[in-house]
Amino acid sequence: MYNIRYRDTDNMDVEHLLTDINAHAPVNRRSLAEHIDSKDLTYHTRNGHTCSMTEEEIDHLNGACTEQEKFLLRLPILVLTDTSFSQSVWKIEGRTEVSVVSKLLSKKPLREDLMHLYHPHLVELRRMLPNSAIVLFIP
Repeated sequence: MYNIRYRDTDNMDVEHLLTDINAHAPVNRRSLAEHIDSKDLTYHTRNGHTCSMTEEEIDHLNGACTEQEKFLLRLPILVLTDTSFSQSVWKIEGRTEVSVVSKLLSKKPLREDLMHLYHPHLVELRRMLPNSAIVLFIP
């Protein structure tokens, strides 16, 4: 019915697939405070693109952070797949990230350094932070 062709099916391996899937991963992550101080609301990705966060996103984050969290929160926030569940579940790791996302979503975390997100939570987070929170596939 459909003839789907991959670039190089003979040499397609999991590592290469994951590299392609996560090509939008940031090269480095600066703190919220650094972004605010420099007024540079961009970050670079592994595939060479530059992503811009909006002032509205930064304002959301700034309002949810304590003064200390502004220096500890690295952007973009990484939302990771959690393959330990049979259904679609994502996770946020790190005390600062969990604290901030917990406040933004008004959702209690599983632990102080781990929060699980289900589809409605992920949709809401991505609506609030379309460029400041990115989803990565980590098996």
